[in-house]
Amino acid sequence: MKRLTVMVLTLAVLAGTGMATSFLGRSSTMNKQNQFFGWTNFGYNQTATSYNWSSGKYETPDGFVPTKTISCDLTLAYGLANNFDIDAVFPLAMKQKDTFKSQGLGDLMVYARWGVLQDPDKPLKAALIFGANFPTTSKTADPALSDRTTDVAFGFSATTKKLGNFLAHIRAAYWYNGYLPDSVADSQTKVGDMFEYNLTFDYSVTKTITPELAFVGSMRDNTVWGATWVPHTQVSQHTANVLVIWKPISILTIRPKVGLPLTPISEGGTLANWSGGLDVWVYVP
Repeated sequence: MKRLTVMVLTLAVLAGTGMATSFLGRSSTMNKQNQFFGWTNFGYNQTATSYNWSSGKYETPDGFVPTKTISCDLTLAYGLANNFDIDAVFPLAMKQKDTFKSQGLGDLMVYARWGVLQDPDKPLKAALIFGANFPTTSKTADPALSDRTTDVAFGFSATTKKLGNFLAHIRAAYWYNGYLPDSVADSQTKVGDMFEYNLTFDYSVTKTITPELAFVGSMRDNTVWGATWVPHTQVSQHTANVLVIWKPISILTIRPKVGLPLTPISEGGTLANWSGGLDVWVYVP
């Protein structure tokens, strides 16, 4: 039972650190063959509330200890063909909870994108995505940086044709999450499978400035311990992000952003009152 308690607490901390993964970070526009793409995504949040299953609300209970997270996801992509690219995400983070601090590499993500619809004259561009997470984070990090499971995912990314100044992005994925590596044979702990989505709307003000409104979120099933569903471990969290895309030159994109949690439709885990971030994208022709 002690092992189960530690695992559940670890997953609860991780559940409050983000609403969606970098798996859905890119649009359906593909790299050209032999083209490199680099993306640095900085983020900050501090958990402020915890979900109370009795009241059905996020609250700040007595003795609640927040977790501060500064993250930096490094993404490198390469076009193997005009409709196929490979992406690798190196998630770096620094976390602090009370007097405990940790920093380093989280679980490495690798994924491939296949552009199934890429004709600019069609009403929709689309790409299929296949990927996996690998347990590269430290076992001893406290607070934990990732859950150290091997997970696989598939999803899609679609972009509508531009309608005047408007453009819409629709992305979704499903994760088959794995077992915690420290599980023993008779009490293996499996992280619940997860669905995530990203709905983004652009409005071009000028050729270099584009505001964005994005709704992102994830819904994860209960943790399974042995053959038993662990109660109150499911998580459904959603947020609204306001971004501004600035493209000073053709190969560079800068995106400051602020995220606000949609608490009325969220459930489980912990939440920050707000989150901030800065994306820097670089294309190498």
